[in-house]
Amino acid sequence: MNTLRQAVHAYLSMRRSLGFKLHHAGKALLDFATFMEQQHATYITQALALAWAQQPVNVQAAHCGHSA
Repeated sequence: MNTLRQAVHAYLSMRRSLGFKLHHAGKALLDFATFMEQQHATYITQALALAWAQQPVNVQAAHCGHSA
């Protein structure tokens, strides 16, 4: 079974092979994977996704509103 981090790397690799740069979005996805690991989460929930997205900017770069 793939971990979320492995799935993020596979997703970014596939998208980048199609020509997408995903600088900011890639960092945000990896930050999310790190957050999920820190929470010892086995699956993504709405509550965890909201908790990650609502963190203060000085705690984590959320890159809200930036397209990649």
